[in-house]
Amino acid sequence: MQRRRRIVLCTKGVPDEREGASLVIIYNFLEGIRTQSFDVLHLVILDEGHKDHEAFEAYRESVSTDHFEVLAATTRKLVVQGAREHRIDLSPVAKLIERGREFAADLFIAFDILPAWLGAEIPAARKLAWLGDLNFQTTYYHGLYGLQERPWRIFAFAKYWLAARNWKHVYARVLSSYNEVIVSAASSEEQLDRLGLRNHQYCPYPWPVIDAPVPYRAKPDTPTFMFFGNLVGLGSRSALHFMVTQVYSPLVKLWGPGGFKILLAGRGNLPEWFAEAIKDKPEFVRVGFVENLPSTLAECHAALVPIDVPVGNRTRILYALSQSTLVIAHENVALGNVALVDGQTCALAASGGEFVARMKRAVDDPLWARRVAEAGRQVYKDLFSPEKATAEFIARTNRLLEG
Repeated sequence: MQRRRRIVLCTKGVPDEREGASLVIIYNFLEGIRTQSFDVLHLVILDEGHKDHEAFEAYRESVSTDHFEVLAATTRKLVVQGAREHRIDLSPVAKLIERGREFAADLFIAFDILPAWLGAEIPAARKLAWLGDLNFQTTYYHGLYGLQERPWRIFAFAKYWLAARNWKHVYARVLSSYNEVIVSAASSEEQLDRLGLRNHQYCPYPWPVIDAPVPYRAKPDTPTFMFFGNLVGLGSRSALHFMVTQVYSPLVKLWGPGGFKILLAGRGNLPEWFAEAIKDKPEFVRVGFVENLPSTLAECHAALVPIDVPVGNRTRILYALSQSTLVIAHENVALGNVALVDGQTCALAASGGEFVARMKRAVDDPLWARRVAEAGRQVYKDLFSPEKATAEFIARTNRLLEG
């Protein structure tokens, strides 16, 4: 009888079926792994909060078997960020490292850079890392937008710049010991190339969508669009800046004051600077958390994703594609998702003027909008549905195990 292959997994946080983009993606990867004949040890790095511990206990109870062991350690802070370098304090996770060494794995899988850093202490015949957004990019751009919002805080930006530079060093050092690195955004390939790494490849990730698209509906007379998602993340920060500074004025010139609507959907409060910027712009309509998102999207001419920051592969785009909704996005989002092609699977724009032109066409040419939206839905089904993307991940895992 063939020996069961042994895999150690490491995650920061508890995989979740619904909450947290990266944790949802990881949950679907692990669902695929659990269908295989592996012996698995899942090491979980937890924050100190009560919510994280409750989630872990529920997760452990639901997945633990004779062939799937789950172990967690709690830490307030593993990474100590310094002006010259970032270092990791492994003492809070010593028991995870010890158990990982005892497990004698054929394969170690790290889900993102912090687990990959910990994985340097755990021997395995092969090592695989999956990366979400790259820390050095998100750190730098948050600092840059902070400088735009508060120009007098130049020294704060310098701290962000130093932190981003030091994260680059971490990525280069840690990932050089991995056999394979999967990046979730195609643009990350070039970023890792610049660090001297050559063991990486972009691969679409699984994004589950439970909501079925509603039948096509005629659009309202007033041009109506939706912006939705996490309102405080880097993507939204970028998009809200772009809408206010590049898109709003051309829209008023095109359709007149009050001649269009941009629905703002998502949990949480609007950023203070943005709420101040739109207080005299009634065309922006705050709708908060939307219970029936498919129905609301069906009543809009398009979903707006004016994210000009060249980072990541956005889940909000995948959701809109899954609903046969036309996506109008900044061309930089296609750097992360190469399946987004202007006029074929979405509408892309490089400037505020081009963005408004795409919005106008979505209103004036409903047949074009519907055709592009349906092609976008096919992109979601072919590349990002859990059935397709998780299967590809499992195939890569098996190839690594076979050497």
